[in-house]
Amino acid sequence: MRRGWRVACGCLTVLLAGCAASASDTNGTPGGWEPAPTAFEAQAVPSQEPTVMPGAAVMAWLGASRWHSGLAVDYAGLEIDQPRPERAEVRLTGLRDDAVSAYEFRLELDEVEAGWVVQSVERRAICRRGLGDSGLCL
Repeated sequence: MRRGWRVACGCLTVLLAGCAASASDTNGTPGGWEPAPTAFEAQAVPSQEPTVMPGAAVMAWLGASRWHSGLAVDYAGLEIDQPRPERAEVRLTGLRDDAVSAYEFRLELDEVEAGWVVQSVERRAICRRGLGDSGLCL
């Protein structure tokens, strides 16, 4: 009885391993899909008080924009790159979504009399399985 159970489990393991191998291409991407970004789109900028430092303005925008909640509550990583005081790039990675793996934001900041504020924001999605003909994630 036990021998029969072991044989059945072994056959099931081999069968499942074959299914997993055939569902991926050589890159390990399911079904041959390739990640692809959507186009950047302008986003509304929530009103915020000027801050002394440009990095603080980026963090104020992140809190006011509510991207830290809702869909993005399930992100694994937050990357912020600010190569110049007037420009920042924010990336939310590791989303638990079957279509979108990450969001990227481009922020433009201005120095006003009272400090730094985010003036404009653009966002794009990084599609896990590529783009459809409509330009949306598959």
